[in-house]
Amino acid sequence: LSAKAGETAGAVARLLEENQTLKGRLAALEDTRFAALAEQYRDAGDLLLFEEGLSPDSLRRLCGAVQAACGGRCACFSGEDGAGYQYAVGQPGGDLRPLAKALNQALQGRGGGKPDFIQGTVSAPREQILTFFQEHV
Repeated sequence: LSAKAGETAGAVARLLEENQTLKGRLAALEDTRFAALAEQYRDAGDLLLFEEGLSPDSLRRLCGAVQAACGGRCACFSGEDGAGYQYAVGQPGGDLRPLAKALNQALQGRGGGKPDFIQGTVSAPREQILTFFQEHV
């Protein structure tokens, strides 16, 4: 911080406020992008998507936007081989709990959620995730 010793609290408060403003702007930009992406998949049915660099909240929002448009189950993953992937899966009116159990067991994962929406992490590489979803359509 470029502040005198007695002014650090105010400087930190300004940085925190700037950080919150930037997070809000980023979320708004992501939501715009997610809505456009969802439109590309309108009525496409079941989907499996990989997106890089998303936070767990962003991944959840992406999955929610796309699953509302696709008309089927939407599984979204973000991460990379070797470091693992976060996942969010949604299916309106579905019961994804059996899928969550199978996914976590097959892909060295952890997670769960509500009947129609699950989240978690897996340690498996991308190819193994693709194979799992090809077998569990």
